[in-house]
Amino acid sequence: MRKIYPILLCLLAAFATTACVYDYNPRIEGEGGYLIVEGNIILGDYSDISTNWSWSLVDTTDEQSEERARILATNRMHIEDSNGKRYESLQAGRNARFDLREADPSLEYRLVIENSRGTYASQWESALSAGEIDSLSFSISDDAQTMSIRVSTHSSDAPGSYYRWSVNETWEYHAETYAHYKVVTQPAFDVVQYDYDEENTYRCWRTMSRPEIMTATTEGLTEDRLVNHQLYTLDYHDERVSVVYSPEVVQMRIPQEAYRYWQVMQRNSENVGGLFSPEPSELRGNVANVDDPQEMVLGYVGVMRVSRKRIYIDYVSTMFYKKPYQSPIVLDTLQTKAQYLEAYQFGKLPSIDIFREDGGWLGMEWWPARCVDCRYKGGTLTRPEFWPW
Repeated sequence: MRKIYPILLCLLAAFATTACVYDYNPRIEGEGGYLIVEGNIILGDYSDISTNWSWSLVDTTDEQSEERARILATNRMHIEDSNGKRYESLQAGRNARFDLREADPSLEYRLVIENSRGTYASQWESALSAGEIDSLSFSISDDAQTMSIRVSTHSSDAPGSYYRWSVNETWEYHAETYAHYKVVTQPAFDVVQYDYDEENTYRCWRTMSRPEIMTATTEGLTEDRLVNHQLYTLDYHDERVSVVYSPEVVQMRIPQEAYRYWQVMQRNSENVGGLFSPEPSELRGNVANVDDPQEMVLGYVGVMRVSRKRIYIDYVSTMFYKKPYQSPIVLDTLQTKAQYLEAYQFGKLPSIDIFREDGGWLGMEWWPARCVDCRYKGGTLTRPEFWPW
């Protein structure tokens, strides 16, 4: 039975390292499933908690699908403080959001989850101060192929702090070509000019959470300070750095127990399995079934305050991004509405007019849709409120 635990680690690491909620369906060897809990109790802010139920590789998919849906549908979550106050979720089901903007940072807190399988609770914890983020910076390797995102931080407490970071990254990127025209299908198919300011599909933004587990400690140092600590790296072919890249780093100071838990997760997400796979006791976080403490529950719900800092890295200043090679794009220069309709049905969109040297019109250039509309890569045309340009 011990062989299932490296698999559990890999699955949990994939689920717990992102702040976004995905339809994640881990499959685990053995019978039955396990509750997976992700999120933190963040004082002074909104807190998001997500839950899931692992799938067994033994039981049938239909049986598990019904059971899993039933368990998650009955989820009811709340947060308690040590004075007995309850913070109810702003929504029901597998995901919960709590308003802790007015929570007292001097008290202890825990998460309680009630569902058809039982009652689960995290351990009581009090929040540590987050420490100050002194600076965020980046450096580029000597071969100009890797960019490192780095943090400098300190705490006024005695040396020996344990830190964890998460990163919400937003980046601007562009389509391959400008589009001066768009397709409309109602009341009839036609090609019309864009209202360029409002409908431009050239410029997009996308936001995601970094998947890495990022931790560090000042234990053994003479002061509680980290200088230019590397959080993660980006490759010079990464489209995120093609125009403007903006990471928001969220810093937390965590207890030693939490640090050890995330170290185990970090090690095993990078190198799952082998002779040095952790024992089952190492996998347990701080969430347990109140009536059956031996039941396996995956996840660590910390109580914390956070500090945040954002930087902007633009291509013009760094000249770091190098566009990777791609096969030549086949373009069509078309002249009639019948040709336009056929191109549209084959997944192409109009871009610009093409003219001869003498000024005569040759036709309208049609590109693959993914090259004309930046939204095909998952972004949005809505400019973030914090975006400076």
